[in-house]
Amino acid sequence: MKVPSSSPRAAALRRAFVAITLSVAFLLSPALSQHAHAITRDDVLRRAHSWVAKRVRYSQRSTYQGYRRDCSGMVSMAWHLDRSYSSRTIGSRARRVATSRLRPGDAVLTPGHVEIFGGWKNRKRGTYIAIGQTNWGGRAAVRVRKLSRRAVGLRLRTITEPVITRPVALMPLVRAEGLPVSTVTTLALAPGV
Repeated sequence: MKVPSSSPRAAALRRAFVAITLSVAFLLSPALSQHAHAITRDDVLRRAHSWVAKRVRYSQRSTYQGYRRDCSGMVSMAWHLDRSYSSRTIGSRARRVATSRLRPGDAVLTPGHVEIFGGWKNRKRGTYIAIGQTNWGGRAAVRVRKLSRRAVGLRLRTITEPVITRPVALMPLVRAEGLPVSTVTTLALAPGV
């Protein structure tokens, strides 16, 4: 049965179609804009190290380069997100990965804290290079950390996957606890980590 285009039923169907189309567009538009910026692992590490080089001090109230100066703000900045997410919400921009499959540029999330994964120091012992903000008054730094049992691996949805094979220019500016800079650079950039 053909409905005349001027009938009340046709008008109601057109209004319903427009409403559904606009609703879907509205619901999808934040998702589309959130995932618009692809970033390489190299760029993630370079951006994270820029805060380490500038010795950015931790603060949940202040910003630097438009991002909150806490752990999740630093990861948001390194991942080049549109704003500072919290450690509770940053997972919405990433997918979970097994901690054994972490690669440089991913993030390690523990309850109330998140940091950039720079590479394994000792995979068997669960120690890794962490790049992040730590605590009140502290500065952005590179540290060796032990993987917590409650840790979750996060991989940015828009990160490009090629393995890093060239040095990051800012890495020589950082020091990890008890490691020479050359070791940090090798660990964070070694293919297959």
